[in-house]
Amino acid sequence: MEKTGIYDKLQGKMFSSEINNAVKLHLKERGYFVDNLWHLNDVSDRFECTDDQAYKVLSKVLESDYIMMSIHEAICQVAQDEFNLKFKNDV
Repeated sequence: MEKTGIYDKLQGKMFSSEINNAVKLHLKERGYFVDNLWHLNDVSDRFECTDDQAYKVLSKVLESDYIMMSIHEAICQVAQDEFNLKFKNDV
């Protein structure tokens, strides 16, 4: 996994929790949903593995066709049923 170096640039200027919150806020302000993030610990707390293995497990699961399809279907259902939103091509 390639590192950006952002954390190193900010270290000493901010606490690590402040860095994490600043990065999340930066992404949220640009339209990304960041309220549900997964961490390597979600795997490594349950399995004996390296960080690289934990990352690969998360990647394989979260990028799987099943999960992606389930998320898109849930977005459609909640948008229509709970918010009464219409598809753009139905307007």
